[in-house]
Amino acid sequence: MIRKIYNDKLKIFNGEFEFIDSGFSDGQYNMDFDILRTREFSNGTELPMFRFYGWKPWAVSLGANQNDSDIDSLTCKSKGYDVVRRPTGGRAVLHANELTYSVVTTLNDELTVHSIYREIHDILLTAFKSLGCRELEFEKSQADFRNLYKDSDMSVSCFASSARYEISFKGRKVVGSAQRLFGKTLLQHGSVLLGKGHEEIASVVNVIDESKKSVLRENILSHSSTLEEASGRKIGYKECLDAIYSVLIK
Repeated sequence: MIRKIYNDKLKIFNGEFEFIDSGFSDGQYNMDFDILRTREFSNGTELPMFRFYGWKPWAVSLGANQNDSDIDSLTCKSKGYDVVRRPTGGRAVLHANELTYSVVTTLNDELTVHSIYREIHDILLTAFKSLGCRELEFEKSQADFRNLYKDSDMSVSCFASSARYEISFKGRKVVGSAQRLFGKTLLQHGSVLLGKGHEEIASVVNVIDESKKSVLRENILSHSSTLEEASGRKIGYKECLDAIYSVLIK
């Protein structure tokens, strides 16, 4: 389903763009869609895009520069998980009980990767608060990623730490986002955790010491939260999507 919106108050889009709900698809389709749209927009044949989608089956996505060896592909296969590579950066994500978004837009003299990042998260935060997640806020500090990545076992997951302006609940990340520039075209991905499931990435990481898997799982849970936890009730894909759409058309 594709819905076109015109709203010149959304500074990151500067006019007409496409709001796309593409529903649930496998990992390769989801990544190919975003890559193709980025190319088409860069070539001037498509509009900017704000897309939302889910994953069926669940899938592990690796960051653009992450080592394949971080993830045990055979275990993923046995669990029925897809394994794909994102064109954006960051660490591995198990796309489970979540709403995923992608934004394709362009930079100019007024818009930077940082301002767009903040603007997108501001839209999401407003939507989530309308769903009853009153205690959500922006992460105020920046993680020390250089030291974090020294511990390869603990840094394999995107949800093992938070960055500034990411959305958090009581200091734990609810939305994980990553960006990549293609010339002046920006592609941004983000995972909105609706409920638990993402922590199971700990079961498919490659570690020599199996006991580290349980440590990683607990580390992910202690650094991440969900809209279900923040609201005290289950929030589904459609309800979350409709709340974001309502913010965009105001």
